[in-house]
Amino acid sequence: MKNLSLSSAVLLAALTMTLTSCSRNPVAPDTSLAVQPGTPTTGILVEQDNPPTPDGGTPRSVTVPLLTGEEGKLTAGRWTVWVRKNSIKQAASIRLTVADPASLECQIEVTPASANDFQSPVIVTCDLNSVPSVDWANEWMFSWDGSWNAAADVSAHPNQQNVVGHFTTLSNCQAGPKLTDKPNKGHKG
Repeated sequence: MKNLSLSSAVLLAALTMTLTSCSRNPVAPDTSLAVQPGTPTTGILVEQDNPPTPDGGTPRSVTVPLLTGEEGKLTAGRWTVWVRKNSIKQAASIRLTVADPASLECQIEVTPASANDFQSPVIVTCDLNSVPSVDWANEWMFSWDGSWNAAADVSAHPNQQNVVGHFTTLSNCQAGPKLTDKPNKGHKG
């Protein structure tokens, strides 16, 4: 009788190891399936996919294509544009460009132009970490509409050392002191 129990135990152990050693969790998502363009996505953050700059740091220009329902984040120089999930109404490409990595001005282009109308505000951030003599009480963001105009929904954050604007349409932006409704062309250093 002992031989039968030992045989059964060995057989049960071998069967258990065989069934569990090379299997995957049956409820785990199948990562082998490629996502097809135009199919709905859930909770996907599209990051920029540009080659790194040869001197390190962030690139001077990035473009991110987005489908309806997606979110995306672009960073060029000291500027970041965050398109939150479900903000875009139609498929679009957003391009963020700076003249140099330390520039306090950026160019933002949305194509097609009809997509430049967002359901919830896009967050534009300018990192002022290395900018000397920032007056946080007067720091502001300006947008271009034929001339530089003070943006309506902006806040300066001395602890994070940045200035943040919320926009339902995107255009070129500039960070600087808000002395009047026109930006000061730079910070005193």
